Amino acid sequence: MRTVSRWLAASEHFVLALATWVSITISCIGVFFRYVLGDSLSWMEEMAGYLLLYIVTVGIATAVRNGSHLRVDIVPQFFPKTKRPLNFLANVFALVMMVFLLVLSYQFVRSLIEENQRATSLYWLPLGIPLIIMPVGYLATTFRLIEEFFKLLRRGEISAKTDSNTQ
Repeated sequence: MRTVSRWLAASEHFVLALATWVSITISCIGVFFRYVLGDSLSWMEEMAGYLLLYIVTVGIATAVRNGSHLRVDIVPQFFPKTKRPLNFLANVFALVMMVFLLVLSYQFVRSLIEENQRATSLYWLPLGIPLIIMPVGYLATTFRLIEEFFKLLRRGEISAKTDSNTQ
């Protein structure tokens, strides 16, 4: 699992760095074309949108890996004993959401590919290709959340066995 985790982390970093760099480059070229040359290239905005989707979906997995995703910390600050169960419940909820998004995005992308849908301004590009990152990113996030459950089990924050005396 560690090998997969390391490979996934390297892939996440590469995709995030490349998508960010290309997005910034395309945006700068778009500004130059629009304000200096007085003309705009329609495909640049669409491509920037796809790249933003890459950054967001892969960024979710990276945030989960780093433990820097959004959490509500007000309740555990006032009631410290609730930190472990709330952390567990938050991870369960996030895992359920990611599996739900994974299934829906897979079905969506599959239907785009089956129907041979094309991008609007990038008419040569099948729409399923840039949007394939949605199920891939959600799958990576699902893996990261499962990895987080194993970390919680190792640290003893959740127990693998049930005890009838604990509530």
